[in-house]
Amino acid sequence: MRTYILGILFLVHLWPLQSWSKLYQRNIIKTTPKWRRVWGGPRTNSGDNYGGWLMRIVNSDANTICGAAYYAPLLLIASANCIQPHRYSLEGTSVEPTALLEDDENIFGVIDTVYTHQDFRYLHQYMDVAVIRLRNPIKGKLTEFIRLCNVTIKVGMEMTAYAWGFDSINIVPLSSDPRNGSVIVEDPKSCDKKYGGRFKLSNTSFCVTHPKNPAQCRYDSGSPLTYGNELCGIVSHGPLCSDTSEPGVYTDINKVLSFILDIEKKIQSGILRQLQIIPDLLRKLPTTKRVVAKTTGKKKIQKS
Repeated sequence: MRTYILGILFLVHLWPLQSWSKLYQRNIIKTTPKWRRVWGGPRTNSGDNYGGWLMRIVNSDANTICGAAYYAPLLLIASANCIQPHRYSLEGTSVEPTALLEDDENIFGVIDTVYTHQDFRYLHQYMDVAVIRLRNPIKGKLTEFIRLCNVTIKVGMEMTAYAWGFDSINIVPLSSDPRNGSVIVEDPKSCDKKYGGRFKLSNTSFCVTHPKNPAQCRYDSGSPLTYGNELCGIVSHGPLCSDTSEPGVYTDINKVLSFILDIEKKIQSGILRQLQIIPDLLRKLPTTKRVVAKTTGKKKIQKS
């Protein structure tokens, strides 16, 4: 009996490692259902990471320019304000996962198209969301998707913010690894008063109270805000961590959900197609050779 009980305890001890580690057997492909690869929350994280859905967009110099959330095989959610300065010059830009195994190499995504709402205006908060389309899914046995927010944002809710420090390098050292921290949703009227007219919340945004210590502030452009296991906010245009008395501004995923779903539906139906700029150029230039860069996976054009 004692041996039997010890055996059961041993299996119980091992079982969470197998079911919670989220070491998937296959890489994500274009037809992978979202429900099959969805993040289960902080307790399901494997190793020292915050989940396989948390991504960073880096430029050709490997500097982080935006945070992003992996939502579907070819789709990321980020801030329109964050990606806008880069959206028409994406050569060398890639998307990198933050959850990697020790032997993972050259795992990244290449951006195909950036979709923003027709009413979005740069450096404004209304409809500050970007749906980023990838050319191919991001590989990795830890890579997964995140659900979109299914709860109404209310004052007093405690949420989790993520950041690398690229928007506050004068306060904390910049890191290639993300950090997280808790924030509390604040009353919009209180926030508007604290902004003193410098910022004004739109009807698609909400505000949070930063920690008093700037070193504990987690607020980088485009970075996500989670509630439980759902993506509920995206860092929008607002005050930075240098003055934590001013609340942080986030886009409310609930308020931009219809736009995200509309883009997803149009992509699935074929109404929005992948860019075919390079193949079209090759057809028009018969003396042009196509060169594939092995290290980046990006296509370059070279005249013969």
